[in-house]
Formats: sequence, C-alpha cells, structure tokens
Amino acid sequence: MACTERGDNIDSGSYEIAMQKTNNRTRASNEAEPRKPAFAFGPSHIPYRILLLSKMMDRATAQHVRDTAQLSLAEWRVLTHVEMIGKCSAAEVASVAYSDRAEVSRALGSLEQRGFVQREANPRNRKSSLVSLTPAGKAIHTAIRGERGKFYEQWLTDLSDAERTTLNTALEKVTRRLVESAPHLFDQ
Repeated sequence: MACTERGDNIDSGSYEIAMQKTNNRTRASNEAEPRKPAFAFGPSHIPYRILLLSKMMDRATAQHVRDTAQLSLAEWRVLTHVEMIGKCSAAEVASVAYSDRAEVSRALGSLEQRGFVQREANPRNRKSSLVSLTPAGKAIHTAIRGERGKFYEQWLTDLSDAERTTLNTALEKVTRRLVESAPHLFDQ
C-alpha cells in the first residue's frame, strides 16, 4: 500500500475496488445521483479496515462453505471448534469462538440432526451436555479443511514469507493490546 508524503492517506486496495463496484451498482440503479469517491483510509483507520476486512472474509467464507459443504458459516465454525477442542459444552464453544450462545446452540442442533455431532451427558454439569464430532463430522471437517486452506491461500498469495510473518506479528500485538484494554470482555 502506498502512503502519501504526510502518511495520512493509504491506498485501500481491495476495499477501494469493492467500493467502486458498490458505487457502480448504485449508479446503475440511479443514474441521476453523482458518483461519490471511495473513502481513502489512513493509518488511524487500521482497526476499521480490519473490521471491514473481517466482514469481507466472512462473506466470502460463508459462500465457500455453503458451496463446498452445504453448511452455514455458524455450523462450519462450530464444527471446527469442536474438532479443535474435542469433547466440550456449547458454552465452551461459544467462549472460545466469541460467539453468541444461542447461535452456537442452533448450529449444534443442526449439526446433530445431520449426524455430524453427538451429545452425551456432562458429568460436571447436569444442565448441559458435551458434544463431539461423529465419524461423519470428522470426515466432512477433514474434507472441508483441505479446501479451506487452498481458499485462504488465495488471499495471501501476494505476500512474501517475510510479509506474512510481519503481518502475523502485528496482528498478535493488536490482539494482545485489545485483550489488555478490555479483559472483562475476553475472560475465559
């Protein structure tokens, strides 16, 4: 990304392309309105750019998971977290995924109906159950996971190994600072 001499205006790359497409669609639907320029982000907008990037990634991921496995994004995320955690409660999945418990519960219900997860009594808490992947759930997770890796690699193809390492380190620093600034939101 190129900066101006003052460093307060960064070329927003993909976001700018998305904004242009949105502007083109809007203009096509209402030619009477003048074209609005795409917003130019600067260094102070990095958190917002990360938020927008996250939403764009969610949208692309949801479509890919729907196309490859006929799963919703919530179902895919729950399936992945149960695979990573192992036998766990819905509350544990919601906690590590920073997800709404109701959304996790609905996704688990759907996954259970489809035979991808199974429930059993929770010996630590009679009010909840423990979930784990069935052999069918493990098989679909393995199949999708391979596809997901290829899909994600497309997004990173323009970054060198050094740039990937730098980006990863920077994101770790931002994450750490976010957790330190509001620990009550991220207690587990």
